[in-house]
Amino acid sequence: MKKYIFSLQTKITILLVIVVFISISIILLFITNWITKNVQNKVETNIMNIAQIVARTPHIREALMKKEPTNTIEPYINALLESVDNIEFIVVADMQGIRYSHPNPERVGKGFVGGDHLRVIGTGETYISEAMGTLGKSLRAFTPVYNFENNEQIGFVSVGTLTKDIERAKAGAIRQLILLTFIGLSAGTIGAFLLARNIKNTLLGLEPDQITKLYNEKVAMLDAIHEGIIAIDDRCRITLVNDSALNILQEKHRNNRIIGKDINNIFPSSRMPEVLESGIAEYDKEQILDDTIIMVNRVPIKDQGKIIGVIATFRDKTKLTRLAEELTGVKQIVDALRANTHEFMNKLHVILGLIKIGEIDEAKSYIVRVTDNQQQILSMVIKRIKDPTIAGLILGKYSRAKELGICMKLDERTVLQSKHKNISSSVLVGIIGNLIENAMESVSRSDKEEKIVNVRVEETDKQILIEVEDFGIGIAQNNLEKIFERGFTTKTESAGVGLASIKENVEILNGKIDVCSEINKGTVFTVVLPKEDSNDKGIDR
Repeated sequence: MKKYIFSLQTKITILLVIVVFISISIILLFITNWITKNVQNKVETNIMNIAQIVARTPHIREALMKKEPTNTIEPYINALLESVDNIEFIVVADMQGIRYSHPNPERVGKGFVGGDHLRVIGTGETYISEAMGTLGKSLRAFTPVYNFENNEQIGFVSVGTLTKDIERAKAGAIRQLILLTFIGLSAGTIGAFLLARNIKNTLLGLEPDQITKLYNEKVAMLDAIHEGIIAIDDRCRITLVNDSALNILQEKHRNNRIIGKDINNIFPSSRMPEVLESGIAEYDKEQILDDTIIMVNRVPIKDQGKIIGVIATFRDKTKLTRLAEELTGVKQIVDALRANTHEFMNKLHVILGLIKIGEIDEAKSYIVRVTDNQQQILSMVIKRIKDPTIAGLILGKYSRAKELGICMKLDERTVLQSKHKNISSSVLVGIIGNLIENAMESVSRSDKEEKIVNVRVEETDKQILIEVEDFGIGIAQNNLEKIFERGFTTKTESAGVGLASIKENVEILNGKIDVCSEINKGTVFTVVLPKEDSNDKGIDR
């Protein structure tokens, strides 16, 4: 069996975890980018809004115009810094860049540091910049301060926060996102494991190679079974059907796809819906289907005590009976009795005819001749064959051969006891009857004037030898290996089971069967059956 590194459950779990991980990673990439931009935009918006509020504050403008910032600007800015979050500094400066407010009082009155303030002084623009100041690298918003009376710029406001604080805020947001991602990945992994285990349980714990093997075995089994098989689900829909079932259900359904169709539309008298409802199995029930008697078994399919469907097997009873007769030798005995009866009736008709025309003496003479001839054959057979079943078979074949104009000869070495230890009479009937019937068929089809069949049945302490020789049409060399295959036949009306059943019985008894044939010269079949456990399979010729 092919070995896999990972089981189906492990493969499904790994696949789902990878899918979840990739999905979360892609989402994480986009969300991280969005969060960092969002933090940046939020900080920029915040510092710009505060800068513009300060720039529009009237007493800030008045203090700049009067050049008296000490008692006005500094207290206001300090109070504002305490009331807002994430702002490191608010600087108010004049057009020369002299600061009137700063978190560090020692830097008040000194020039602005960083060089990025020149733009607001020179052009009066409102903008965001990033530069190195006295507190460190920071993100700063600049906006001009105007004298509303003459619309003249009298200074500017710069509001900023340290870059490291922004990065710290971004890192905090990312850490929180990673934590949520880890939680999501853990939940996905647990879900993948549970789903994989559920799928494995649904598949009865089977691996893919085992499922493939079971499927191939199922297909082979359905092809090999001669019985018709149909299965339905709990809604009476056909879920399985084999070729034998299609044959029995008539050729009209062969070319139609019936899987998934309602059983009542395909096989109305199946009684499978009744078994589905009752849950009671039915065995060996006879049923008529289009003038054909079939034997049916119907069994409910259960899963944990719940009925989920029904499976039915059925077979043509006529073919089943015919096959049983072939295998048990009943057909051979019946044919022998029929031949005896037919011959007896023919002789009675001859005697009756002679009596009617008044040939009484000729009738008496005929009766004596027939009696003497019959007595000779009967005496020879009974003397050499002690088994009454086989004796009756041989006598019947004698009558059958006579009807066909065949000379059947019993070899002088023939001897058969009434009991044969491990070899039953029914097996001998099947072997001898089929071989003689095949021999008579062969010579009947021959153009030779003299039609002869020789039979030898010789029993010793160790074995039983059966030899049937005919001088008929023979068997082609390319068919010698096929004649023992079930279904193969060269006759016009035959099921092709005679020689196949002979070979099967011989093999069961650890025996041996040989055939020697030549076209238009004849055929010899030789069977050796060891008695009990003897290993001597040699042919005593």
